[in-house]
Amino acid sequence: MEISTSTNLVAFTPGRMRNPMDFCIRECAKGGYRVLDINFCEAMNPWSRIRDDDWEDYVASLGKLAEECGVVFRQSHLPYYDVFAEENRNPVMEMLIERSIIGSGMLGVQWAVTHPCTDYGCYEASYQRNLSYYAAHLETARKHGLGICLENDFGYIPGTKKPLYCADIQELIALTDGFADPEHMGICYDFGHANLCPGADHRKNLLAIDSRLRALHVQDNHGRDDEHLLPFHGNTDWAVCMEALAQISYQGDLTFEVQEFGRYLPKDQKHLVVEYSRKIGKILVDLYTAAGNTG
Repeated sequence: MEISTSTNLVAFTPGRMRNPMDFCIRECAKGGYRVLDINFCEAMNPWSRIRDDDWEDYVASLGKLAEECGVVFRQSHLPYYDVFAEENRNPVMEMLIERSIIGSGMLGVQWAVTHPCTDYGCYEASYQRNLSYYAAHLETARKHGLGICLENDFGYIPGTKKPLYCADIQELIALTDGFADPEHMGICYDFGHANLCPGADHRKNLLAIDSRLRALHVQDNHGRDDEHLLPFHGNTDWAVCMEALAQISYQGDLTFEVQEFGRYLPKDQKHLVVEYSRKIGKILVDLYTAAGNTG
């Protein structure tokens, strides 16, 4: 298990602007990261280079920079939107998702993470609609040498107490299995999202997911909001989480998604959250190793 992080670790600022991707890659590399998750969600910002005609040149430049910095990309996060809430699919967002999958392939990413969608009007239709919607994106991923991971959701359908589709781990498992392609369709377990669900049981969830687990979003909260904090800054029992990962012999990366943790640090002090996150990662890896050694 290697300690990894989304490039968004140092991307967020107090306002709406974001630090550029080249800055994020350099800062993470300087702080000791050698494995990164490239956050293509930045394409959702109107100033993103992924929206430009020369987007492939931009992605290639990120690959060159990563090579110079001695880092590799093994995971990515795709742009996303509320697909089934709109009468027609959003052509701009669909273009950005497709470009991000292709870009992930260009950078050697193994798994691109995204969110399942919820059919608010007919919840029971969510399963079939997700199978249909993601079929084309999955084919694009296969073509470009990577797989897609669906992550567990959180929260409720607006105006109701009904959870979003795939907040329930059994729904996520059923959907993943429905694609019948374990080589290219897997699960990303988001600890923070799971922690927001009533009766959250990380061990039970991870044991159920088992070999379907291909990626992680490691983040913490206090069980009320999706705070995206570093572990041990919320109420998640990380010893239990690492024990469960050891029980299922998880061999992937331990990838932070904690963009909110250092949001208010000045740009010239972002290195502090990089350095600190590496120390937290070491604690988690030690817990995982100790759990594995005790069987």
